[in-house]
Amino acid sequence: MSMMPKEKALIYCDREFQNANGKTAHGLIRYTTRYDIVGVVDSTAPMGDAGEILDGKKRNIPLFQNLSEAIQKSQPQTLVIGAVSEGGILPKGYDRAIIYALQQSLNIVSGLHQFISDDQTFTAIANKNGCKITDVRKIYRDYKRFYTGEISKVGSTRIATLGTDSAIGKRTTAVMIVNELRNRKRTADMIFTGQTGWMQGWSHGAVIDAMINDFVAGGIEGGILDAWNDDKPEFLIIEGQGSLVHPFFPGGFEILAAGQIHGFTLQDAPGRPNLDGFPGYSMPDPMRVVKIAKLLCERPLLGISINHERLSPMEAEKVKGKYRQRFKVPVEDPIVDGVEQIVDAIEKLRDG
Repeated sequence: MSMMPKEKALIYCDREFQNANGKTAHGLIRYTTRYDIVGVVDSTAPMGDAGEILDGKKRNIPLFQNLSEAIQKSQPQTLVIGAVSEGGILPKGYDRAIIYALQQSLNIVSGLHQFISDDQTFTAIANKNGCKITDVRKIYRDYKRFYTGEISKVGSTRIATLGTDSAIGKRTTAVMIVNELRNRKRTADMIFTGQTGWMQGWSHGAVIDAMINDFVAGGIEGGILDAWNDDKPEFLIIEGQGSLVHPFFPGGFEILAAGQIHGFTLQDAPGRPNLDGFPGYSMPDPMRVVKIAKLLCERPLLGISINHERLSPMEAEKVKGKYRQRFKVPVEDPIVDGVEQIVDAIEKLRDG
């Protein structure tokens, strides 16, 4: 059976590619089965390979500083909004890019809270040019699946990737854990909980921050039940959201409770001076987050993953050594080291 060719997508991430607000772009550059990423547009980023500039890995995805040149050279079918913003509103000037893309007959995909498809300026041009506008969060706005308790029959080992902050690398670590397990010929799947996970092409999950609160637990359980019924995987890695102690983006409790997890990992950025985008709010002590998680789920910490932003390689090594002594679990920087030791711990949890 021949596979359908993937939609060629250009990521628009103006002014944001080189900071944490570019996390949707970063996630799609590192992994997606839904799209064939043909370029990234950011007028402030250096020219070159987007993967190389992101994390030193060449991925043959060119960075463009100009949208019209990018469309001309990469011939995409779709423009993906690759930036996030506080409040999920369309960043300044992005409306002009959307209008231009629609005029060139490109589809639009956005994960923002502000729905592109609700704007008549955009929809009129889209209708005229036969384009499709997909607001990923809109797909889940009316998703009303209630918790059933059927999860008790699921035989997968469930691991949550928690973090000390938002936009810190929880999803990237989850993706890498799944891929490492699959490399070891284990069956594994990721349960996505945010819009980028949907864009990456994961089949099971829900965009929980788009949903009515009463149905979040059911959305998480539903993704797990669907994954189990479809594939019976040995491992399910649940993508974390926000942080258990984040005053603006509290997240993780529903994942621990509804997901009835067997263990968790923690992502930390030891060089980050304050919560992402919130100066004046210092990063929490990772030990505090671990203690809270253990109290909530009575399950073990299996590993710590480090985001090395603002750390030299030597500083990162020093931190990893300290954390190993302090937490007595494997500590890895996924982008540099991979996740082999963390996956050893996850396998050991299932296999005994």
